[in-house]
Amino acid sequence: MLPPSVAELLDSFGHDCTTPSKLGAHNLPDNVLVQLASAANRVIVTENASDFAAVTDCPVLFVRKSWWPTQSLASSLAHALDRWAKVNPAPGPWPHWLPDDLR
Repeated sequence: MLPPSVAELLDSFGHDCTTPSKLGAHNLPDNVLVQLASAANRVIVTENASDFAAVTDCPVLFVRKSWWPTQSLASSLAHALDRWAKVNPAPGPWPHWLPDDLR
């Protein structure tokens, strides 16, 4: 749902990021993504609030692409996620929304 370049930018900021395609599949089932994220202590970042709203095995961070202009989406989102990670070094294993002040 999000540009793969977001993960590349986050990697360049020092975060350890991956995408479903880097894991070998573009369309992994949601439950498999949750299992993988939970096992690796990762945060799932998605627009898909309806499918991930009940997750309690790992942190899920909801974002909306519409919050940023298309031409700067990847960069703006990566910077916002970097800020979020800095203020949430150990987010709880439940859904979170990216707050306005970090966008």
